[in-house]
Amino acid sequence: MPAYEHINWDQHHGKAFRIAKAPSDAVNGPDNPDIWSIVTPENGEAWTDWPAASEEHTAQAKEHWDSIQKNPQSQYKMDQIRRSMK
Repeated sequence: MPAYEHINWDQHHGKAFRIAKAPSDAVNGPDNPDIWSIVTPENGEAWTDWPAASEEHTAQAKEHWDSIQKNPQSQYKMDQIRRSMK
């Protein structure tokens, strides 16, 4: 059993979280089409206004979902997702 509470991508993507293209003003730098972000309803305008990431970036995020969830730097985001799942 994993040391973390697994979040099922297929069950929760699009409901408790989604992969969005981060606009340049949100990442403090020039517009970069390769920058994407995991957003949740807690992220306000990012949840409602940021466009979906490309299919390629979304597929990459899904492919690496287990390692993203286990990354200590991602835990605040995983906590947001868990709250949004309720």
